[in-house]
Amino acid sequence: MAVEQWDKLVQSWESQQLKPGAFLDYEGVVDLSDFMVQRYLTKIQIANERLYWLGKGSTKEAAFTAPFTGLLPSIAAASGVYKVGLGKSDTSMAATAISTSGVITVSSTATLRDGDVVTITGVTGGIKDTTNGGAGVDVSGQSYFIQVASATTFKLVRNYNEVNTRKAASFSGTATAATVSYINASNVLGVLTGIYAQLDPADRSQADFNLQIPLHVGYAYAQAQADKAVNVLNAFTDPKKMDYLGVPLQLMNHWQANTILGARSSNLFLGVDLLGDASELSTVYMKPYTNDNVVRMKARMKAAVNFKFANELFYLGA
Repeated sequence: MAVEQWDKLVQSWESQQLKPGAFLDYEGVVDLSDFMVQRYLTKIQIANERLYWLGKGSTKEAAFTAPFTGLLPSIAAASGVYKVGLGKSDTSMAATAISTSGVITVSSTATLRDGDVVTITGVTGGIKDTTNGGAGVDVSGQSYFIQVASATTFKLVRNYNEVNTRKAASFSGTATAATVSYINASNVLGVLTGIYAQLDPADRSQADFNLQIPLHVGYAYAQAQADKAVNVLNAFTDPKKMDYLGVPLQLMNHWQANTILGARSSNLFLGVDLLGDASELSTVYMKPYTNDNVVRMKARMKAAVNFKFANELFYLGA
């Protein structure tokens, strides 16, 4: 359930529909359909995509009461899935310290660039991510956009899961050790080469097979293509094809960082209840009832995600 303050609403998109005059700032006709579409449709779309793929715990755009694991965590935990990690020297490095300001110390930052996305695992210490307030959550398992600070340090700037809220990352406590995993322009070609060699030819040759990658990996691949294009006109201005040796690369807008899934679309399933009472979206302007200048919206839904053949899936994660 979400509540919007009427005063703030009329100051934004609704203000253009009001007549001049201070008194009319507080008395307006709410077009509930426009309100839903213009104000919340994008948020609902993002929340649904995160919920289906990543599960309830990674969906920051809305609050959900029922448990929901999500497709990627289910695949990562399933037996039979072909899984590989990022533990190799060109895709991970050991951190010797994480400060309370989010500065990480490593042996070298030569392969890192500003804007790269790193995933932190194996954390030793009591550091917590307090971006959303409260006691915070464990930094282990979180992913961050970074800024390189020196030859041996970089800063965790923003939690990858908070990209839509633009919140700056904040922390409490410190850590004495951790593992930093990443896919960026320096290693993405090697990562894709390794993946291609491990894909099952029977699956790879199917028309509906593709590799699903997060946006930051797509950007890294485009950058790597431009970097490799020596003496090629417009190498840094022309759009880059998201394809690797004939295998389509599907860019995923709200995806788990440093994760690549190889699957046939016919092996992944989403079911929704379009006609039942469990799916509804209702909006009410509360002033006629409670004299409060708020608009209240409540959404309910029923959905399920699943896969059929675990042994036909390829999963790379940190």
